[in-house]
Amino acid sequence: DSVALRKLPGIGEVLSVRIIKYRNLLGGYASVDQLKEVYGITGDIFKLIEGSLRADTSIITKININNTSFRELIRFPYIDRYEAGAILKYREINGYVSGLSDLVENKLITEEKAAKVKSYFDFAK
Repeated sequence: DSVALRKLPGIGEVLSVRIIKYRNLLGGYASVDQLKEVYGITGDIFKLIEGSLRADTSIITKININNTSFRELIRFPYIDRYEAGAILKYREINGYVSGLSDLVENKLITEEKAAKVKSYFDFAK
């Protein structure tokens, strides 16, 4: 929570709120390195806190690609409007998305993007 985060060196009220807000947008942190994506977390601050933190991947909220809406998908920080539209169009044409390989092989997302989203996407029908 924000109180615990504020006890870390270099993290005040503003950064603790940003860390929690970004965690909520992502659905949880898959890696401590994702804190570098939070606005205001500098390399120096990250070095100070990285050893005190861990990411609990068991509590990540997954996005079911085969049931999600455009609106829900574009709220996810790693997917832009074009990618969201392309994914939903692929799903409309093919009935479902079977996995990340469908998205990469059809050039809907890059391999780099697939690596970032793999912890967050679920492909259940």
